[in-house]
Amino acid sequence: MEIKLLPENHPQLKEISQDYDFEKDGDPTEIVKVMTKIMFEHNGIGLAAPQVGVQKRLFIMGNEHKLVVCINPKIISGTGNVKDLEGCLSFPDLWLKVVRYHSVVVQYQNISNETVNDTLTGIIARVFQHEYDHLDGVCFDSKVGPISLDFAKNKRRKKLVKSLY
Repeated sequence: MEIKLLPENHPQLKEISQDYDFEKDGDPTEIVKVMTKIMFEHNGIGLAAPQVGVQKRLFIMGNEHKLVVCINPKIISGTGNVKDLEGCLSFPDLWLKVVRYHSVVVQYQNISNETVNDTLTGIIARVFQHEYDHLDGVCFDSKVGPISLDFAKNKRRKKLVKSLY
């Protein structure tokens, strides 16, 4: 199976992912390595397995200094709504203002199958929520109204046309 970044219109991005089963699915190290390479090649700070065609509840987030692997994640609770700009590797050059919790209490398994409980705030909380949505087949373009989405797509189109000249 070739693992590559799926484009925004790919139907797999709308599918709900299955739990990652360490016994059946094995060690996640290889898929995490491939996902990390893809994420860094596209200058991302988060990437969910469904974005590369793997329908498992797994995502990565972070940078070259600290990478967090989240397997079978859960959002326990969230507080404080914040509207901020975000992008998505499957939607190149599309930037949308999305409302997310400012702070989230989360639980997930790490790459060693250990349970991690954490409280995340700010940008890392936003990334967690964005990637978590991918596991449920929810893309960030569905989190904004049609007028905002059309405006952002037109802006992207104009930028693309401009870059051709």
